[in-house]
Amino acid sequence: MRAWLTGALLCLSLPLSSAERIVSLAPFLTDMVVLFESQDRLVGVIDDQSLPKKLETVPRVGAYQSLSLERIVVARPDLVLAWTSGNPAELLTRLEALGIDVRRFDPQTLAQIDAMTVELGSVLGRRERAAELSAAFRSQLDRTARPAGTRPPRVFVQLWDDPIFTIAGEQLLSDALRHCGARNIFHSQAGLSPQVSVESVLAADPEFIIALADQSERAQVWLNRWRAHQGIAAVRHARLYALRSDTLVRPTPAIAEGVSELCRLLNPSKSVVEGGQVR
Repeated sequence: MRAWLTGALLCLSLPLSSAERIVSLAPFLTDMVVLFESQDRLVGVIDDQSLPKKLETVPRVGAYQSLSLERIVVARPDLVLAWTSGNPAELLTRLEALGIDVRRFDPQTLAQIDAMTVELGSVLGRRERAAELSAAFRSQLDRTARPAGTRPPRVFVQLWDDPIFTIAGEQLLSDALRHCGARNIFHSQAGLSPQVSVESVLAADPEFIIALADQSERAQVWLNRWRAHQGIAAVRHARLYALRSDTLVRPTPAIAEGVSELCRLLNPSKSVVEGGQVR
């Protein structure tokens, strides 16, 4: 056995307080630790360009395609927060075989985000903080849900262009649309982010088109291409909008703000986005 692994295993055998040394293997899980005000316990995080400055000195344990078992073990974690569908299953199994507590999370619905919050609160010994986050999350969502009984508008969400990628029914954003009383036109597609054609979008005749991008200029280019198709309802009624992707892609309680804006946008009587601009 390599020397580094032998030394790390000896360190792991020393007594530690519960969840005092945490390694996070997903940006959204790092966000969760910060929301729980427990960032001082982080001894390793996955590379992420959007990490807050307060985490600049926390060691990196690799990127999505290059997570390092050696770096993780040397950090002596007593808890690894893992992303079920985003981290290599073999790596997580090897960590568990070394006696490290690995907790897997992969929330794909708003309800699962809430459940994750409660579970993490228990794991981190921050149950009161979890209750606060959960209550605020559910309260904000309750205030923005579309009234029951209204007809769900058909919505197309664009994630990329050339080729065109969208969201399928099992994706978190599709659940956000359901919460807002809307219907994802590609809800029956398999996977999470399927590729679709221009023709399939036109055939579905969406009443809203939402471009989800990190830059407004990029989103506007996508929307301008759809404006050439005057036959679809979204174009006829000028309901082509762009939203910043960072408000809706990370599954933490903070997503409630992005979902609230999405709901207001899809309610024509309470439109908050003018001219299709990213807010």
